[in-house]
Amino acid sequence: MKVVKSFVTQEQETVVNPKAIGGGDHTMFVAGEHADAKRTATELLTAYGWSDVLALGGIVSARGMEMYAGMHSAIGLALGLGNHFGVKIVR
Repeated sequence: MKVVKSFVTQEQETVVNPKAIGGGDHTMFVAGEHADAKRTATELLTAYGWSDVLALGGIVSARGMEMYAGMHSAIGLALGLGNHFGVKIVR
């Protein structure tokens, strides 16, 4: 079985329409053990409009995404319900 973790760090609406926030200039993450499975997930994200997809490494990195999901919720509450936002990893 091939498992890829992604999508958890954004609201569903933003996952399928990243350009709705900041013209899409924010980052989505993927993690998994299999390069071909991560490539498939990245292709799906690209089809949705994501231009910045950061591969975090193996599936163990999924835990970090889960921890960030709580922070994402806290930021959303601080901004007020219904305010969608994205996070950009500046390299």
